Amino acid sequence: MYLRNGRAAIIDLSTGDLRERELTEDALSGEMSSLELSSSLSAENGGALVLGSGLLTGSLVPAACAGMIFSPDEDGEGMVSPIMGMAGVELKLSGFDFIVIKGESPEAGYLWVRDGIAEFVPLPEMLEMDSWARTDRIRVDQGDRRIQVIASGPFGDGKHISSRLVTNHWLGEDEVGLASAFGKRRLCAVAFRGMGELEVADPEAHFASSVNLQKDHIMKLGASEGLASYFGGADADHFKEIRHRVIGCFGCPHPCRSYAKVNEDPGKMSMGVSEPGYLHYDIPSLKAAFDAGIDSVDATRIMMACSKAGVDPISVLSALGKDAIGMDLAELISKSSLFGAMDRSRLQGSFTGAVSDSKSYSRCISLGLCPRYWGKVGFDISSASLSIESAIGKLL
Repeated sequence: MYLRNGRAAIIDLSTGDLRERELTEDALSGEMSSLELSSSLSAENGGALVLGSGLLTGSLVPAACAGMIFSPDEDGEGMVSPIMGMAGVELKLSGFDFIVIKGESPEAGYLWVRDGIAEFVPLPEMLEMDSWARTDRIRVDQGDRRIQVIASGPFGDGKHISSRLVTNHWLGEDEVGLASAFGKRRLCAVAFRGMGELEVADPEAHFASSVNLQKDHIMKLGASEGLASYFGGADADHFKEIRHRVIGCFGCPHPCRSYAKVNEDPGKMSMGVSEPGYLHYDIPSLKAAFDAGIDSVDATRIMMACSKAGVDPISVLSALGKDAIGMDLAELISKSSLFGAMDRSRLQGSFTGAVSDSKSYSRCISLGLCPRYWGKVGFDISSASLSIESAIGKLL
């Protein structure tokens, strides 16, 4: 089937058992199919955590980069976090459309997915590591620095209300605190590497129509300034001084990510230290720091510490303000009782609030499209109809 693997991996952490479930083309091909399947797979497996990809994830439709993490909340509704960067596409290319994680492991470790194989790797010493060390350890152990890692940190292990998941060292996607769902399962991280292939119905037409669509969008968007194209605060001189380069997610012609260096010259391409800076795309957290009167250098260092801890920077800044400057992991943990959960959905610039309404956000995520990019160009899926039809062989 086009743009799909047709399989879900279901792993029981309590036993280590893995089984596969075949998924029909009809079930996979609707606009809301990915979210609907995530919800049903979760319910069928006792409230399991589900990682998945969208219908168009990995296609040439502009900014078709998004995957998702789904978990039921206490009211039985679904909490959804996008998976951005290259991670959503790598997840799809790992051989599964969905990864269903149920049960509770008897010891801490990580889930490793690649080449149509999923296995839980026990590694109790991960509980002594921050989120950055977990990502680095997995890449070293598995011998590939391109492995995508979604990790919790000490706050997730402790099931803290302000805990957040970290994707490849960076915070920003998890707006609903799904790190606690990892902690409840003694799951320190999920790692995946995509080496598979995806087929489209008409490759030449899909390429041509997608290129034309990107050209139309670029004419509307103008020059790309990284995060400054989406957040005016990133246009400040003190932010420009530490900006090293602009980075886009898979298939995005107008990046919203700015990489900043604070421990060495941002004008140098080479990296001479092990922790040179931070990839900024979490607009609400950066705005909260600027509103508190914190400059870009100190804000970046706060974000680095929060990322290692796996804690929401807005919760930290709300509780500590400028006192957060210079705090390391141990100090953040010592202050954890002060941090409460923040409603990030109300904050301008988050992925949730990037489009006009919750329905459009859900459609973007389910289709595998970045809501921040599509919110900026104006979310109108009919404009991509030629590209979508040539990819999946039919109209949505």
